[in-house]
Amino acid sequence: MKSRNLAALMIAAVVCLCASIASAQTKPDFSGTWKLNREKSKFAGGGPDNLLIKIDHKEPAFVEDWKMSTQDGERSFQAKYTTDGKETEQDVMGRRAKTSAKWEGDALVIEFKTENGFFKRKITLSADGKTITKAVTQSRDGEQTEDTVVFEKQ
Repeated sequence: MKSRNLAALMIAAVVCLCASIASAQTKPDFSGTWKLNREKSKFAGGGPDNLLIKIDHKEPAFVEDWKMSTQDGERSFQAKYTTDGKETEQDVMGRRAKTSAKWEGDALVIEFKTENGFFKRKITLSADGKTITKAVTQSRDGEQTEDTVVFEKQ
């Protein structure tokens, strides 16, 4: 009887351990259509007038379709990544860039590197799943800026 209770206790402990490991490895799903909230965002250099991003996130694939309006007009582009940190080359807003995406805890860090500088975004999802915050660091021609960009799910 003792060995039976011990075996049941060990099985329960293993199940609990596996469940906690599985839940710790679950990453946020950023899928959806996200609209810029200018009032909650902080831009060092003015930022876009409007920005809408459609994200299709099926781990490890991460695809963004961007549509933005600035004083210079409207622009749109698509960027594709895998969240394993693998660097790929793609055209981003008319420039060839080396891009990568990797997880840092529950935050997804996306980097674009061009010959003139870099663009790094650390993306987090609110607990209720309705807000994305992007901490953005940009460096171009030796000048660095930092922005906080807030998006609301549509």
